[in-house]
Amino acid sequence: MILYLSRNESADLLDKTANDKSLHIHKMSGNFSLSEFIIIEMRKFANCRYFCIERFAISENDCEFFEALRSFQMMYNVRVIIIYESEDEIDSFTRKLVKIGVTNIVTASSTEEKLGQIAECLSSKGMLKYKPDEAIARERGNKAGEEKETLVQNIIHREIQDEQYRFDCVNITIGIIGSTRRVGTTTLALGLANFIKNHGGTACYVALNTNQHLCSIANEYNFDTEEDYYTHNNVDFYESMLPKHDYNFIIMDFGDAKRDTVRKYRESNVHLLCGASDKQFEVIEFAEALKQVKSVKPQILTYGPNSECNELFRTTVTNEPIIIKPVGSMLDFNVNGIVFKGILQLYIVETSKRL
Repeated sequence: MILYLSRNESADLLDKTANDKSLHIHKMSGNFSLSEFIIIEMRKFANCRYFCIERFAISENDCEFFEALRSFQMMYNVRVIIIYESEDEIDSFTRKLVKIGVTNIVTASSTEEKLGQIAECLSSKGMLKYKPDEAIARERGNKAGEEKETLVQNIIHREIQDEQYRFDCVNITIGIIGSTRRVGTTTLALGLANFIKNHGGTACYVALNTNQHLCSIANEYNFDTEEDYYTHNNVDFYESMLPKHDYNFIIMDFGDAKRDTVRKYRESNVHLLCGASDKQFEVIEFAEALKQVKSVKPQILTYGPNSECNELFRTTVTNEPIIIKPVGSMLDFNVNGIVFKGILQLYIVETSKRL
């Protein structure tokens, strides 16, 4: 059954789609207080499968509307469908819906487009375009490793770029180690350090590998020299030495997973294992590296196994890697912003918007 709250003039909007899908509709038209409806009336319709709400049939302002929706989600396991017209399918209202997990959103203005979106929302899998990339990959059968960004990622990226965080932690060490050489550990470490700095925290990068790449990186990106370490855009960079100051986070780049670095890597507060997984031998190397550091349960990061290696990666490494994306600059902190925020989430005390 579909429970439908609408304005009087929109009461018949769902009729054709519901009839095509052999779904019964219980219509209620007029002007409603969503919070009062949920408290007083909703228990009568607890067996409905879909709760369709026309935004302009609800009297509350947006803040009260979202608060009522969150309360509903805690009490009922029902698919929520929101209908409202918008010229921009990722406007601020849509972003807020997606952030609280409402992804069945009808925004079209023409009747024909609106009916098409309603039909998708009432399908077995619901509307896919606002769902996270992992869900879409499973439901559409996409090949692993595709770089297509979904609307929901676009929404989250926009939100994260405007966020500032407060960290109360001091000298939390984040150890990054690679399954082998040239799998992106240094690029990941530099991006994470810059992400922290650009979102309200302090961080430094410590090169503990044997590659001696920091001098070349410093020259390429015009780092300044401060005594015996480098600095750039308020991030400090050390070569094979302990930091000279306190920071919220110390990003430690251990290079590849060799025996002489693994012990020190295990002593870090946060553990990241990065590796390539595009070819079969890379997946095998990844699995071997994981064996050496498995005891600390590292977070697994990769650019994504291709379809031919997907099953091997799932069975030998993990079924749920964190997918990172290639970047054009080693100092880029935006492309993988979602990943970086996830790594730091435990230490974020407060989030605010950039002024």
